[in-house]
Amino acid sequence: MPRFRAPILCAATAFVLAAAGCSQESTSAVYPAADLRPPALLAAGPTDARSVTVRFDEEVNPVKGSFAVEPRVDLGFLARDQDLIVTFASDQSPGVDYALTGEVDDAHGNRTRFLLKFAGWNERPPRMRISEVQTGKNGSKTKPHRDFIELEVLADGNVGGEEISWASSVKSATYRFPGIEVRKGGYIVLHLAPEGLPEEIDELGDDLSASGGADASTTGRDLWCPAMPLPDESGVISISQRPGDPPFDGLFYAAEGKAGALPEGKLATSLSSLASAGVWPISGENPAWEDGFRWKSSTARSICRSGPGNGPESWYVSAAGGQSPGASNTAPEADSASKALGGLGKKSFKRASAKGR
Repeated sequence: MPRFRAPILCAATAFVLAAAGCSQESTSAVYPAADLRPPALLAAGPTDARSVTVRFDEEVNPVKGSFAVEPRVDLGFLARDQDLIVTFASDQSPGVDYALTGEVDDAHGNRTRFLLKFAGWNERPPRMRISEVQTGKNGSKTKPHRDFIELEVLADGNVGGEEISWASSVKSATYRFPGIEVRKGGYIVLHLAPEGLPEEIDELGDDLSASGGADASTTGRDLWCPAMPLPDESGVISISQRPGDPPFDGLFYAAEGKAGALPEGKLATSLSSLASAGVWPISGENPAWEDGFRWKSSTARSICRSGPGNGPESWYVSAAGGQSPGASNTAPEADSASKALGGLGKKSFKRASAKGR
């Protein structure tokens, strides 16, 4: 059975004709059984770069002339039992928003019209991992910093359609990456508090020095998203290779002093998704503040990854002014290295950093 990952917007209509009769010689009538219900859509989404599968609850046939897609491309159709397979004449563009409309009939002429919205299939989504996080705006005039998430690319590929989400207890946001070719060892810096400056340019091509603004990097690829800043003190970040996929990497950071079970809300839901995917460990059945990377919120320091593992022990807080968007992470302050790394010490930090990168 194919997997369907795309969100669906579906409107169904049925066109039915019925005849009724009247007789003074009878007080009851027997009508033949009739199928008056249109096919119901169960699931839908792209299954490879050139096909979308739409599954109904009964056998269907496509209505010729009813299908269209944006962006436009020539389409073909194949009905196979309960599945309608829509084929594309060319590969979908990774991560691009598509809208597919069409109509199908069942064996009795009942008709369903549908509208599907989905992200273009990506055959080569590379693995990435969160490397550094800046959660707030500092007040420096010479080295200003704003909210950003730095990602390290772990394999060659195209990031189109990969999604990164971040959440506080009451709010969440998601960014879908455009179709960009990337190389192993590169960095992507996603800026989450842009100032609306003209030089804040998405670097979609080979020129990594095209963008300006706070935290813009000449060694990393700068992308800008005004949807929502990162939570300052406590938040969850997660990455998925395709819309609807489980996360493959994430971070849960929590303010020192908070204890006990997380309250119901977006933060707890996001952390539960990370735990279910094996991306972030939790100690009990329900998420708790103690499961996070504990820190004292600071606009002068960033949260950095020290190695390839998951969980709080793989993170530390940089030295003051030690943010390094688009480049390898700097070391923590010497007097706090042991605490930041859970007692590993400076030598262990150097080994972990070398192994992680």
